[in-house]
Amino acid sequence: MDVARIPDEFELFERIYNYRKSIQHIEREYLDLRVRLRDAEADLRSDSQNRELKAQVDYLKGRLKDLESRHSWISSGRPSEIASCIGQTGGI
Repeated sequence: MDVARIPDEFELFERIYNYRKSIQHIEREYLDLRVRLRDAEADLRSDSQNRELKAQVDYLKGRLKDLESRHSWISSGRPSEIASCIGQTGGI
């Protein structure tokens, strides 16, 4: 029977750092899409008949929905690195 090994502090922080570095581009894209959607919706409120703005809002909502479905942690409010480290160490 294998006993789960608890990593030392340095190893744990190194894993978290590497994980955060690997997902940073996803978080950056998500934030950019949210800001662009906020701005597009504000513009649409002032010009509700603009088809171009409606299409842009629909596109941005679709991209956000796609990211949220592929990376559920991004909108959950829970830090994703915790689950990642637990999965790698066999339990902390």
